[in-house]
Amino acid sequence: MIRAVTLDVAGTLIVPFPSVGAVYAEVANAFGFDADAAQLEKEFPAAFAQVRSQWAMPYGINDEDARRFWFSVIDVTFGQPLPYEIGCELYDTFSTARRWRVLPQVRAALTAITAAKLPMAVVSNFDARLFPLLDELQLGPFVSIITSASVGRAKPDPAALLAACEAMDVAPTNVLHLGDSTREDGEMCAATGTLWLRCTAEGIPLAELTAILRATP
Repeated sequence: MIRAVTLDVAGTLIVPFPSVGAVYAEVANAFGFDADAAQLEKEFPAAFAQVRSQWAMPYGINDEDARRFWFSVIDVTFGQPLPYEIGCELYDTFSTARRWRVLPQVRAALTAITAAKLPMAVVSNFDARLFPLLDELQLGPFVSIITSASVGRAKPDPAALLAACEAMDVAPTNVLHLGDSTREDGEMCAATGTLWLRCTAEGIPLAELTAILRATP
């Protein structure tokens, strides 16, 4: 029986706007660098994967470590160390709503979950920037927002999910989790017996979500 819902954020609720490469190029160009958005967009996935594989706690264990993590991703994406000011600007700009787009059906999904009277919590590999960002985007209401930085372990480790379950006083087996990543969300749910509803770049599958909610007593 589903008694609560947890949600991933990046790739599930929101995506960078207009794209990571476009934002990287815009900021770099403002500092006098000649940067191509399409090339940066192409380089970003491999750069991100490389840094993540090398980091002791991917995404950063605290705010300072998160900055170092993302500064490294930025440098590898550009193929060179960038001035500290550019790293700071890029890190800070992604804490603002204008750099993100809410995916289709997200607000309808949150409304449906709220109407079903199920508590919701965020379980995300993010850092302290997430709290003001969700508030600015007017997403919620959430009982709790659990980030990888706040528990010191990143998904697929289930620490964040278990913390959210404790906050909502539910067992993981009574939770529905919405997330887009097979590795981070799918493996986490498999480890805890949590029902996983896979989301895509097109947004939350509202018909599937509605069917699950209707089946909940």
